[in-house]
Amino acid sequence: MGIYQKICYTVEDIFVKILSRKQNSVEVKQKVVTYRSSKEESKLQKKHEQQEREKENKRIEAEKLEKEKQEVFALLADVVDVDKLNHTKYEFQEVKRNKQYFQSLIETVFEPGEKGLTFIQCEFDKTKKQEIKGYLIATSKRVLFLDLGLRNLQKFRYQTIKDINWFKDGTFEKGLYIQYGVRRLEFDEIFDKEQMKRVGNVIKQIAYEKSA
Repeated sequence: MGIYQKICYTVEDIFVKILSRKQNSVEVKQKVVTYRSSKEESKLQKKHEQQEREKENKRIEAEKLEKEKQEVFALLADVVDVDKLNHTKYEFQEVKRNKQYFQSLIETVFEPGEKGLTFIQCEFDKTKKQEIKGYLIATSKRVLFLDLGLRNLQKFRYQTIKDINWFKDGTFEKGLYIQYGVRRLEFDEIFDKEQMKRVGNVIKQIAYEKSA
C-alpha cells in the first residue's frame, strides 16, 4: 500500500469513527474492511483487464506488422534479385512505402518472365526542358525508367549501353550518366549513394555481358 493510500485510509477512518459513534464499532470496522477489499479487488480486476487488452492489442499489431512485412517481401522478390543480390534497406523501405506502385509495375509493365534486379528513385532529364521524377529499374531483360504516375515509360536495351558513370549533383545529391549509344542519359536527384552504385554496377555488368 502506498503512502498516499495510507493517508486516505487514515482520514476515512477518522470520518467513519465520527459518523458511526452510535453504531457497533466492530460491525462498522468489518464493513469498512469489506468495502475496501472489494474496492481493491475491483481495481486489480480492472488493471488485469487493461493489461490483457494491451497484450491483445500488441499481439494484433505484431500480426499486422508481420503480415505487412510478408507482403513487402513478396513484392520485393519480384523487383529485386534477392537470391543473388539480397536486398538493401533502401529497397525494402521504398517497396513498403509504395506497395501499390510496385504491384502495378509487376502487373502492367513487366513482360512475362521478366524479373526486377534493383532500382532507385531519381529524376530523368529526358530533355533540357523536360525532367521526370520516377524510378530507374534494372530488370532481367532491360533497363526501365517509369515515372511516379505510372504513365511515362522509357525502355533501354542492355546491348546499347556503352558505359555508366556517377557524378556529384549539388551538396547532397548524386547523379548517374548512362552512355546509351550516341546519347548520354542523365538521371539525377539521387540521395542514396550506395544504392546508386548498386544500380549502376548491376546495369554495367549486364551490359558488358550482353555485348561480349
